[in-house]
Amino acid sequence: MILCYHRVGAGGREIDLPLAIFHRQLRWLAESEPVLSLHAGVGEGGGVVLTFDDGYRDFYERVLPALVEHRIPATLYLATGLVGNGSLGRDALTWDQLREAVQTGLVTVGSHTHSHADLSRATEREAEQEMRRSKELVEDRLGVPCHHFAYPWSVASPAAQRVARRLFRTAALHAWRTNTPERLDLHQLGRIPVLRGDGLLFFKAKAKGMLNGEAQAYRLLRRGPWGPPGARASVANRAEVGR
Repeated sequence: MILCYHRVGAGGREIDLPLAIFHRQLRWLAESEPVLSLHAGVGEGGGVVLTFDDGYRDFYERVLPALVEHRIPATLYLATGLVGNGSLGRDALTWDQLREAVQTGLVTVGSHTHSHADLSRATEREAEQEMRRSKELVEDRLGVPCHHFAYPWSVASPAAQRVARRLFRTAALHAWRTNTPERLDLHQLGRIPVLRGDGLLFFKAKAKGMLNGEAQAYRLLRRGPWGPPGARASVANRAEVGR
């Protein structure tokens, strides 16, 4: 099970978690489930893997201390264009903070493109520019290999998928999909979004691979979990899970 998080202790979207809920989830995971790094998880074919998308300051200020407290590993899929971006002010991560996170031995940094690009219609050249720039920045600034990739909004063109297979060992593509040994494609990994309204009972079910049908429920209701009640599901709504 690969769980997909976004912001913690910041933001008001359904994909943004209050800090107290996040700590409660980590306590349960530490006591109840084998939590593995992404590399170990796909290699051993079991356990729970934590991933975080985008890369804002709350990852350093709130997520990292919680990971260290509970000794839980995680992968940060970083949109490198967000790092040190003056327009974000206090929301921006710095490369020094990212180096500190990596030095804990708990955080692996992967790519989430440079500009958080929509790769659903990208040409091979466009996709390679986004992926390669992000990968090279991570490796140059942090001095670590960048082996893992996640598609923004969980969407990809065939050309983008070809590039990801060339540049990365793994790529996360699908939302609300459990990874099983009989259909494991390391470049089409599935992740399960963790939502503000899950509650501990739903969270436990997600961590155990019991809520793959959640996406079908949203489609039947013709809405996405991030839109207003009753809103029709648009492409952006459905794809927002991977943001």
